[in-house]
Amino acid sequence: MVTLPNAAIVESREKLIIGLAGDYTMESRDTIPALYEKFFTLKDGIKHKVSDVLYGISMEARADGSFRYGVGIEVEEAEDLPEGTCEMHLVGGDYVVFSQRTAISELPARFDAVFSDWLPNSDFVQRDGAVFECYPDDDSPEPGKMLYEIWVPVAPKR
Repeated sequence: MVTLPNAAIVESREKLIIGLAGDYTMESRDTIPALYEKFFTLKDGIKHKVSDVLYGISMEARADGSFRYGVGIEVEEAEDLPEGTCEMHLVGGDYVVFSQRTAISELPARFDAVFSDWLPNSDFVQRDGAVFECYPDDDSPEPGKMLYEIWVPVAPKR
């Protein structure tokens, strides 16, 4: 069983992300790291960066378990995009955020715990908008572990 860190409710503004995206299933999600590798080869060609903070975005979830996943960075405007990149939009509003430092191999199980354990037992429901990971700058790296945040758009249960 996965023990999640304490959740924080954070209000966020809308964000424009430029990067790469592809279609995945729960069975093929272990191939997502290849999308990151491809993104790193063209990241430096993206203009108007807000920062180098990396986003992994799960969007367009379908009833059959398939979804679209993108990786990118936030920009002020989408102009002169490198070939093959796309725009992704993160909605503004309230998010539940789980900040953690673990081996990256634990990320899928932690994502699953948010949706199978935390959300159903919380005072919140998921609202429209993409779910994403954020990989902030890490001032205190630990060998074999990575700092990341899972962000889920939420609204209070009625």
